[in-house]
Amino acid sequence: MYQIIAHAKPKRDSEHFGEALGAYATIFIDFKEIDGAFVLAKHYIEDEGWEIIELEEEYFITNSIEEMAEDYKQYFDEVFEYGYSLIFNTYDTIEEEENE
Repeated sequence: MYQIIAHAKPKRDSEHFGEALGAYATIFIDFKEIDGAFVLAKHYIEDEGWEIIELEEEYFITNSIEEMAEDYKQYFDEVFEYGYSLIFNTYDTIEEEENE
């Protein structure tokens, strides 16, 4: 499974527009090759109403729940049930973004 991180902002027609200035999205994808995982990551993020500002080129490969950060272990089973899990860590002020 791949872990990909993106910086995104809500699209105008998104339910998040006006509530959040942006988010750092972490997506776990169960896919055989990284190029396809990046294509899927873009699709899933945009499908949730977010515009990608930056998709990090660096990614992580996770082979077991033990390798996952404690905050993300709860999503492990979801990845294999649905093929992916998408977590948005939103911020609503510029100061929050600069402090992360």
